[in-house]
Amino acid sequence: PERDVDRIENNIKEGRHPKYSGDFKMYVGNISFQCTEEDMTEFFETIGPVGDVSLVLDNETGRPRGFGFVTMMKKADGERAIEELDGKELKGRNLNVRPSNN
Repeated sequence: PERDVDRIENNIKEGRHPKYSGDFKMYVGNISFQCTEEDMTEFFETIGPVGDVSLVLDNETGRPRGFGFVTMMKKADGERAIEELDGKELKGRNLNVRPSNN
């Protein structure tokens, strides 16, 4: 996707490894099944630059499982996202935003 190209170009320009996706990974739960990775990116970009979004899919059906992970480029933006976006509504569901365990 275009957002990956932009992230890679910025990483190279700023002297980071091209695959670098950010400093702060978060678990996001209660995601609407109609939500896409692009929807999540746009929602979290209201806080700051997003490095990566990954929605978890069911292995057998390929359908979303209702949770995923968002990595913010900067730790301060990740902490702010937890503070400001936890409990906020996106596509009819109130998101659960927490620090990731991994």
